[in-house]
Amino acid sequence: MHPELIKAHIRMNSATPASIADALGVARPSVVRVINGLSNSARIRAAIVNVTDIPADTLWPPKAPSGLRRIKPRRVDHMRRAAA
Repeated sequence: MHPELIKAHIRMNSATPASIADALGVARPSVVRVINGLSNSARIRAAIVNVTDIPADTLWPPKAPSGLRRIKPRRVDHMRRAAA
């Protein structure tokens, strides 16, 4: 779900990201990062789910795997090759 929709659902339930942060005793930007999907805090997500009454999988759908793997470049030791 788009972060602005999540914020709208929070506001529709008479709360704000700041009030969630204050209730949890965390920094306000921490809540905003979770809403935007940039951070993953189970405690903050649970509080947002509690306020909005929307399942976490709906708020933050799982990302599909890209199918691409990162391959580490091979290190070639030129000195060893030259000596052989």
